[in-house]
Amino acid sequence: VLSPGAKEYVFPRRERFPVFFHQENTSSIFIGGEGRLYYYDFATRENYTPPLPWQEDSRNYLTLVEQYGDGLLVCGTGACAPTCWNVTQRKESPPWDGRGIAPFTPDSNTLVVVDGQDIYSTIKKSQQNGKIPRFRRVRGGGELYTSDTVMQNPQFVKATTLRHEEPHQDKIYYFFREDNPDKSPEAPRNISRVAQLCKEDKGGTSSLSASKWTTFLKATLICVDPVTKGNFNWLQDVFFVPAGDWRRSKVYGLFTNTWGSSAVCVYSFGDIDSVFRTSRLKGYTGPTPEVKPGQCVPSGQHTPSETFKIADSHPEVEERVEPLSPSRSPLFHNKHRYQKIGVHEVAAGDGQRYNVLYLATDKGSIHKVVELPDGVQNIMEIQVFPNKDPIQSMILDHARAVLYVGSSSRVLELPMAMCGAYRNNCHSCVLARDPYCGWANGSCLSLAPSREVLQNLDLDSWQGSCQRGDVKEDDFRNISVMPFSRYYLNCSIESHYATYNWYHEDVLIKSCNTSRPQQDCFHFIPSVRREHYGHYVCVSEEDGFRQALVKERLLDRLRFLSQKGRAPATLASWLQLLLAVALAELFH
Repeated sequence: VLSPGAKEYVFPRRERFPVFFHQENTSSIFIGGEGRLYYYDFATRENYTPPLPWQEDSRNYLTLVEQYGDGLLVCGTGACAPTCWNVTQRKESPPWDGRGIAPFTPDSNTLVVVDGQDIYSTIKKSQQNGKIPRFRRVRGGGELYTSDTVMQNPQFVKATTLRHEEPHQDKIYYFFREDNPDKSPEAPRNISRVAQLCKEDKGGTSSLSASKWTTFLKATLICVDPVTKGNFNWLQDVFFVPAGDWRRSKVYGLFTNTWGSSAVCVYSFGDIDSVFRTSRLKGYTGPTPEVKPGQCVPSGQHTPSETFKIADSHPEVEERVEPLSPSRSPLFHNKHRYQKIGVHEVAAGDGQRYNVLYLATDKGSIHKVVELPDGVQNIMEIQVFPNKDPIQSMILDHARAVLYVGSSSRVLELPMAMCGAYRNNCHSCVLARDPYCGWANGSCLSLAPSREVLQNLDLDSWQGSCQRGDVKEDDFRNISVMPFSRYYLNCSIESHYATYNWYHEDVLIKSCNTSRPQQDCFHFIPSVRREHYGHYVCVSEEDGFRQALVKERLLDRLRFLSQKGRAPATLASWLQLLLAVALAELFH
């Protein structure tokens, strides 16, 4: 499905390593490419390329475009001389040294976080720094970096800052994978981690620790299905969902495993904070110092040297971070290989708020999944790009309820409410359980503040949702059948992973088990009587996708002919009826 409301901007040329920046609640986007910065406004179709030095030098790959102060911070490799510019009102500043903010060559294992005037980065400042990545503070406060022994070959995923009630307690959290120190054959090769740092960390008191973070601790993230014992240990992406109380802020973690399946596990920052505050250090059996490892000290103070030495030699806590209660298990898992995740909260027609997940697959499509009281439902698959181009970026604009999806050749603006995909069909509209959409005035429409629509997002997702007036008779194929004749309802089986159900006037009458090889889902009526006439719908469901495949309306042929203006009591029609009755008796 591609939404009718989609808008597209195609780059003047393909970009091998594009980066994307979108300001919330605007209709424009910046794309950093090879020696070029593109700007495009989807509302006005305005586009321009701000002039930058190195414009014609293809060796300058732009690697960062972010809001910084009153303008944009644009950084690139600068032909192995990392360089940054401040771009304000379409004018760029003189270039300045970007080492530590931009890499020397394009590198996927980099993380840069701009938080006000502070900049944090995992990019090395010198080509001679060696291969051990560090997490650095490169702007704002004193420059700090992590010790070389606290992470083993880390692959960085994402980072965020979190404000606490007291400013000196503000934290930085970053998520990464690293090599598993357990080398036994049954142990996974990688472990997924979350690390914490105090934002106001001043470094150590000795010459050896003065430039090092002194509040670093790391914990293992667990994402295991308790039923199958399937372990999803490869963290692919995370998405942060803030809340008024920082403890209730959530992390949606996207994991994969060796077999190519994916899972989403949800954690709270309250639980993460509790693990770091209360857990013992792995392998440490000595006394606990007065200032505990990982503890933030009041503004202006330094972490005591004794505390830093313990944390530096024992950086991992024993307790592991588990998904949210009560289940402590994945939100869901399936056989698709997802690569990116986004989460948007939407208010539905029932006044409740629902989280909708957007999951980018490795085949260039996006799955739209809604969290419901009875679990999750995969409500739509959006094929974003032609030829299944890989999705390089997915940005959510929560204020405008819009997705920006980028590839190496283009970027699309997609409305989150894609109600036109349900073909103005009441059954399809309500069956999808899409909180953005509802049935009103004979159409499937996006929710508006003053609009009352038919939705059904609770457990009773089918029964009686579409009233007779809501069902367009044009959607149904009219079949006229003689009374007492036999009739087959046929629904072709397209996938042997799906379940197929026949409904008569919204009541389930037949389920087909596709675990056995079969071509069709049949419902046989041996003798059509008055109660058999009416509306029949065949619904398929696979991985939460629900769609109406066949819609038939059985009509009494005698009444049908009568309504067409033909006399029902002709000799021919009576003979036809007698023949039907005789055949019915014969087969009985």
